[in-house]
Amino acid sequence: MQTKIERPADTPAEVYTYWHQRWCDLLTRHHRQDFVRAGLAGVSFTERVPDAPDGKGYFSYVFGKDGSVEFMDGEGEAVAEYDSYELGFRMLSDEGLDLAQPIADGRFRMISQPERWQTLMSLLPILRNACRQAIEEAERKFGLELPKYW
Repeated sequence: MQTKIERPADTPAEVYTYWHQRWCDLLTRHHRQDFVRAGLAGVSFTERVPDAPDGKGYFSYVFGKDGSVEFMDGEGEAVAEYDSYELGFRMLSDEGLDLAQPIADGRFRMISQPERWQTLMSLLPILRNACRQAIEEAERKFGLELPKYW
């Protein structure tokens, strides 16, 4: 029987780290040119979220000059914050979610470089597909069921 994780914030840190790394690997392997074409090469992002599963209160990632994606320590150039890891996880994975609503009601706030966030959001289908695959791989590897919004 698989362990079912009810809330994204309750994801064990090891699983959270694993699926994030797989997400980067998948994006790098299959979509680096998409990121270069979009103008994201060399751009870093930080998402501040108080209940991130690793306890840091944020996570940051960078698109390399070649379009590769990796997580990094410290704060990126384009910074956003949101009220809960569940909201961020849902924004990434739920194609039915109207992204304008969390922005309009202040649950998702672009602190710096909103134009970069808009470019990133234009690539959500790519990001979502890799998220789905990374989550499914993490579930198999760790024998658990993570929350899903697809």
